[in-house]
Amino acid sequence: MSTRAERLKQARMRVNLTQVEAAKRLAKAVSTIKGWESNQGTEPATLNDVARVCKLYDISIDYYVNGHTPSNFQINNLSRNQRRLIEAFGHLSPAAQHALMLALEQLADDTTQ
Repeated sequence: MSTRAERLKQARMRVNLTQVEAAKRLAKAVSTIKGWESNQGTEPATLNDVARVCKLYDISIDYYVNGHTPSNFQINNLSRNQRRLIEAFGHLSPAAQHALMLALEQLADDTTQ
């Protein structure tokens, strides 16, 4: 099982952020981000820091703390279209993912009104 530091580093890299970019977005020193990603370093000092870094890196707090990911049962219960959507979404650039999320949220809002 990976460590919290390893999970943070992998998550940051998955969302295509450098340590410098992450530090700017979190209003932290680069040395703080490096420390969080080092197995001999520090961890986020507050729950607010944990929540903010998890949101930025698009991971759950449970994944950060415990390494838990959705179970195969949950994934296997997705419809074919849901799995196709997830796969296609993963191939989009971060900008395209953001644009698609905005469009989907708008569609969802329109259907609930």
